[in-house]
Amino acid sequence: MTRARVRGMGTVVALLLAACAGPADRDQLLQVPDRARFALVSGALGTHCGSLDCHGQVGRNLRLYSQAGLRLDAYPSLEIPVSDAEVLADYQSVVALEPEQLALVVRDHGADPERLTLVRKARGREHHKGGTAVVVGDAVDRCLVSWLAGDVDDAACTDGAMLPVRPDIEFP
Repeated sequence: MTRARVRGMGTVVALLLAACAGPADRDQLLQVPDRARFALVSGALGTHCGSLDCHGQVGRNLRLYSQAGLRLDAYPSLEIPVSDAEVLADYQSVVALEPEQLALVVRDHGADPERLTLVRKARGREHHKGGTAVVVGDAVDRCLVSWLAGDVDDAACTDGAMLPVRPDIEFP
């Protein structure tokens, strides 16, 4: 082989190795919201979106586990709170929806959260089979947006995890 050919092959190998090495700077990795604080967010989302007829179904791309909905345990009791494994599954489901857009919202400290389909659909800004699930500024909305901003609003998440009051339903 000629020297030029060997040098050319060496350059190609070096470029391939550099391309496979991943980002040189860890800041180039996608940022995701805090997993440790997600349990509160999971509770609010599960209460409002995780029923068996909505996102509490195995086949959904956004799958949520909740105390009265889908569970990892085949025979759960309504008295058993959502497990750590279920919260982790919820977290993975949420961050996997649009990881690149999510990283941009997180990078911008929650600014313009409607870049995310999750937020647009929940707010009724985009077609959503379940209709408007949250109202801009309500407890669940504040909970989700505060998590995206990196500063979870514990009170909003706790309020959001409460079952919604339905004055249109009469109980005997």
